[in-house]
Amino acid sequence: MARFRRVNIDGKSVTETAVSAAALKPGTPVKMASGKFAAATDTTGRIYVVNPAYHEGLGIEDAIPVGHSVVADYAEEGREFAILLPEGAYTKDAAITIGEGGFKLVTSDEPVFAFCQETVTLEAADFVRVRVA
Repeated sequence: MARFRRVNIDGKSVTETAVSAAALKPGTPVKMASGKFAAATDTTGRIYVVNPAYHEGLGIEDAIPVGHSVVADYAEEGREFAILLPEGAYTKDAAITIGEGGFKLVTSDEPVFAFCQETVTLEAADFVRVRVA
């Protein structure tokens, strides 16, 4: 069971809605490409964070199928989200970036997307609270 019920945890509702170009999981980074949401693999350009598709009867752990409606939040400086991170240990203020598999810890000179807002060890992929840098 996921640690959070929502992705948007700062109370703001600043979203964009588009069709998915691929199956997308809530809490993952996406970009707009040809009018559709596609998985983001870097921090370049406008980034959005996928919300759960409750409007389609799906939960926070359910992938949104290709071709379905996706509601995603603008990832703007200072916003707080519960993002999907792979298993591992995360500490408060740890730097997060975006790579081929979605969100991940910064490992070298990668650009910082967000900072962890909690200390937690995940035994499997789950949601972690972050603030966008």
